Amino acid sequence: MSTGTKAAGIQDDYAQQIASDLSENQTAQEQVRSELTRLQEELHQLEDNSRVLLKMQEALGIPAETASPQAAHRGAKRAAVPSARSASPAGKKVAASKAAAPAKAPRARKSPAKATSPAKDTGPSWLELITTVFAGRTEPKSAAEVTESISTAHPDRKVQAAVIRNTLEQAVSRGLLERSKQGRSVYYTSAATPVAEADSTAPPQV
Repeated sequence: MSTGTKAAGIQDDYAQQIASDLSENQTAQEQVRSELTRLQEELHQLEDNSRVLLKMQEALGIPAETASPQAAHRGAKRAAVPSARSASPAGKKVAASKAAAPAKAPRARKSPAKATSPAKDTGPSWLELITTVFAGRTEPKSAAEVTESISTAHPDRKVQAAVIRNTLEQAVSRGLLERSKQGRSVYYTSAATPVAEADSTAPPQV
């Protein structure tokens, strides 16, 4: 057999093999397309069924997270309903207690204000108390001594040294008292004009 005949025979074998493989490939493609079409139709059918089931679930008022296999889920749901009902009164009590708790807080906050509101100072002014300390006296007094005298005479009053010191300076500016310094200390004495007479024309200072 010549070389050309052998080559022609080999070529024919390859041609037949390729034709067979191509035919099988095309057949496989058709099968896959057919299977794909079937799967797509099945998927669409499942999606339609899912939408119908979801609508039924909404109509029955079933929560979405409880949509499980029906047989096992129905038994679990029936067992859960009594426990939820039995727990509901306690839940109502807890909710009522929580709702009532914030309502008590404003009453507790308002009570101190009611207790302290009547504490209005209706007594003599600080200027009147200070002039009373110096009335009929000529010896000098420091602000601390005046504060101590008023605290002793009026224990019901809340006496502050800063308030007494400022009121003493007001009395000096009005000519009711005189101020003098001894070293680093400041002393106050009654002015030449009688304190009671001078204070009677001055407006009361609170």
